[in-house]
Amino acid sequence: MRSARRTSSWAIALISTTAVISGCRAEERARASTTDSATTTATEGVTPGVLIRATLVGDSATAQAMADSLGREGWEASAARRAVEDGRWPVNVRIAGDSTLGALTIRALRDAGLEPSLVGSRPGGGGFAVSVTPVNSGTHGLSARVRWTSSPDRRALLVVEDPRSIENEPLPNGFVFAVEGAPLVQRDSVWDVMPSPNWRRAAYSRAYTTTPGEADSIPPREWHRLAGQVGLIESMVRKNAFATSGMVTAFGVARPFIIDATTVVDTVPFPVTPLDIAEGWRVGWPADGSRLAIGAPPAVMGDDAPASKWRLVDVATGEGRGAVEASALARVQWTEGPTLDISTAVDMKQRRAFRSGELDVESEEGWIRVYAHDGARLRAPRIVGPGIALTASANGQFIVAIAADPDATSYEPPNHLVVYHIRRR
Repeated sequence: MRSARRTSSWAIALISTTAVISGCRAEERARASTTDSATTTATEGVTPGVLIRATLVGDSATAQAMADSLGREGWEASAARRAVEDGRWPVNVRIAGDSTLGALTIRALRDAGLEPSLVGSRPGGGGFAVSVTPVNSGTHGLSARVRWTSSPDRRALLVVEDPRSIENEPLPNGFVFAVEGAPLVQRDSVWDVMPSPNWRRAAYSRAYTTTPGEADSIPPREWHRLAGQVGLIESMVRKNAFATSGMVTAFGVARPFIIDATTVVDTVPFPVTPLDIAEGWRVGWPADGSRLAIGAPPAVMGDDAPASKWRLVDVATGEGRGAVEASALARVQWTEGPTLDISTAVDMKQRRAFRSGELDVESEEGWIRVYAHDGARLRAPRIVGPGIALTASANGQFIVAIAADPDATSYEPPNHLVVYHIRRR
């Protein structure tokens, strides 16, 4: 991939310098003015967007120079036509996405030492739009493992965030299943997830748990509540429940779901069908992918504990199809990413690049860019969003990345795993 030398460091330095200049030239500031306003009316066929004030500088010439510099780096940047009330001039950037992407961008700009603020929505006429989906919106634990796998043609990705607890007790995972040309599937609170060998299906086991208690047993009303959540009869739920804690009284149960990815339509989500069984601590597939393998929980439970035994079920009805050995199941080659930890920072400035069919992906200095192909040449870069890219699908439609979490609390990892979805028209 052709690499151009970035001017990000120069841009950040210029922002800092002009902020000092604007403070020293308070007497030269213009008096009354209003901030830029953005339209909130979306027009059919227009790319959605969010307008962010990236910074304020001392004069209009500096603002225009800053906007030009950011534009060369891949930003859709502009200088305001008027100063704000304190006489400084806004430099704005438009993000080709929704408020979720806007929140990630504002957090990253703030971490870079700026004082960004949301102006409002600003649709654009370009054929480039980005959405961002957190892989896990549930608990992140004190740390979380990151892993992903892809189909042989790399057009499909399965990404998992696996939180860990102090005592290695089971914590549900979050995942994203993405196939180019279709909306992605994201789920929280799952025990396990696995693609079929041909990637035409994926199975996951939804995690349901009782409320932890100090008593020696689970009260009847709690079993009734749990069965209602699972959506199966209470006797089946009780029979297949397993302990999830060695310190308090807590039980969990699983229910498998099948994602049908046989038909790919860019605006139609994949059908997701539950099976009427309360099993699935682990899920898998035989080599031919004709049936689903259901793994039973072990006698000694742990977050990464393997299944104690396996049986096959019909993928449409959940009816039993006999036992199977673990060695007969298809193996998945996972790639491990950086661990998300409460006390260990991820180096967000390292450079990574991925060659793809339609878009080349590059991340550097904490920002992810794409380059569209124009014959043998590469067009100008476009900013996708903040973070460090881990992998991308074959044509660059999906980018797996780690980005700062704008909603992280003091007892959670500061970064989270996300998937960027790029749509071009």
